[in-house]
Amino acid sequence: MAKLLAAVDLEETLERVVATARYLQGGLSMPAELLHVVPSAYVEALARRFPEIAQDLEEALSLAEARARAALGETGLRVRVLRGFPAQVVAGEALKSRLVLLGQRGTGTLEALARGALARYLLHRGEVPVLLLPKALEGVRRIAVGLDDSPASLAAFRVAEAWGKALGAEVFGLHLVSGEGGCCFPTYLDPGRLSLSQVLEQARAHLEALLQATGVVEVAPGERELDLLRLAQARKADLLVLGSKAKSTWRHRLGRMVEVLAQESPLPLLVVPEATVW
Repeated sequence: MAKLLAAVDLEETLERVVATARYLQGGLSMPAELLHVVPSAYVEALARRFPEIAQDLEEALSLAEARARAALGETGLRVRVLRGFPAQVVAGEALKSRLVLLGQRGTGTLEALARGALARYLLHRGEVPVLLLPKALEGVRRIAVGLDDSPASLAAFRVAEAWGKALGAEVFGLHLVSGEGGCCFPTYLDPGRLSLSQVLEQARAHLEALLQATGVVEVAPGERELDLLRLAQARKADLLVLGSKAKSTWRHRLGRMVEVLAQESPLPLLVVPEATVW
């Protein structure tokens, strides 16, 4: 059975990840599992170097696992506590999951890495959607999808549609049009021969034709990736969704928009690999 995997530590972002897991477990009809990884490599290395204290170290690790399991068990969600290198363990478990949740801006082992190594590791693998949580997601009324004309963007919109249906939320697309050298130059048009209003209208028509939907795309001028974030906030989005190009290009593998907003977004951000089918 498909599951939702919430990678957690015991620090400040735990509550927001747990709250989101509970909400999505019900809204998406998907069982949630909390995963805590005890970083054991250093302790195991000590045991090999000093075998006379190996038993004491093993007992300490076992005690840490038991305490973590008990603390997380109080949430009422299913809990697994494993040993190993966090990024590798979480990535391995992610392959058995349909969605991964990560807290952001914390100071604990996993949370501190969520803006860096762990999140980037999972996003670059491009194997499962990852929901980054700078705050809890406990209700969704409006889902904004950052659009371009790539397959990754279209996959993100389809996933957002499925979430919108399950959660009773409105789904809409946002597309920026920039000048040459900006974040979002419309290479599928010839902007040099068109007025701004014509560019915006033709861009909207082009994307709605790709999506096979009408009235769901807003196109606006914007030169920087953060302009998309500001537009989503202005439209009162609760969740921002972006497609990931991780497995289709070597340069800016995630897409520049994902790279910037994964670091900067105060909104929960769902990053969807282009091969995802929900």
